[in-house]
Amino acid sequence: MANSYLQTVFTIPVTSTEAALLEECFTASSEISNNLTELPAEGMQVVKTYYASRSEAFRILFPQKPDEEDPFATFLDLWSDPCMPTFDADLNIRADADAKHPFAFISGHEADVHALASLIQKVCKSALPFGFQWAEVCDKDRPDAFGGGYYVITDDEIFGGPTRRLMEETLQTLRAGA
Repeated sequence: MANSYLQTVFTIPVTSTEAALLEECFTASSEISNNLTELPAEGMQVVKTYYASRSEAFRILFPQKPDEEDPFATFLDLWSDPCMPTFDADLNIRADADAKHPFAFISGHEADVHALASLIQKVCKSALPFGFQWAEVCDKDRPDAFGGGYYVITDDEIFGGPTRRLMEETLQTLRAGA
């Protein structure tokens, strides 16, 4: 048996408003994944109350969907699996050397890099376009055990992905032209 790991660490410049919203999103993710995912049907009132307690900025950025009972449905769209709404990353807001501009220090072991990219696209508008990388490693020597990837995030799109997929696309293009 082999253990595989996906790791990332990066910094992103943010405004004070964006920093506060990032912290709120990380907190909401933790609360939802730890306390609100397996409530009985009558527990939806707890979820609605928790959503109502979020900041106005959060509720504007992640509005309720009219056809969804769960008020967090728009927020849960950040994840490919809304049943696992966790970034699996740590967030620390820090100041630059001059203590004038905050930046977010994000690091994760088994991080959901696509969810992080989607969050940055929604929250960190002042930093766009922005990009970050990740590494995939394995504790056993296997042919497919190492890799990584990147995302470049703009207002409209998220480019990139795993290097394995990008490499295969390039090889297919080259082989098709040969």
